[in-house]
Amino acid sequence: MTQSSSPLDPMAIWRELSAQWEKSTNAFANEAMASDPFRQGMHGGMNASLGAQKALADLMARLLTMLNLPTRADLQALSEQLQHIDDHLARIARQLEEGGTAPQPRPAAPRRTKQPPSMAAAPPAPAKKAPARTRRPRP
Repeated sequence: MTQSSSPLDPMAIWRELSAQWEKSTNAFANEAMASDPFRQGMHGGMNASLGAQKALADLMARLLTMLNLPTRADLQALSEQLQHIDDHLARIARQLEEGGTAPQPRPAAPRRTKQPPSMAAAPPAPAKKAPARTRRPRP
């Protein structure tokens, strides 16, 4: 027993009994967990849990797609794009603060002055006028 002021200390007896119970339970659990059937059961349980999670994720993705809402993958892709844009803007800001110049945009491609032979041969067809629509009176 542990230190106590009297030999019949109920709290000391309770602590001793709970410590013995904990040791015996721990020994039993260690033996049970070391057994092969326990490992196989845990493996099967984990596989079932992962399968259920995957099925639920697929179901939610289909439901969100039907409702025309973004899925988790859509939001993650959007987040990555925003992070890329943010990094790019921070890099430009650092260059400007260091006295550099902002990256220059590429010059536009020169305009064509001559049509390709295939377009020059056939003149565009005149557009047909759409028939006028009549409105029905509302009841």
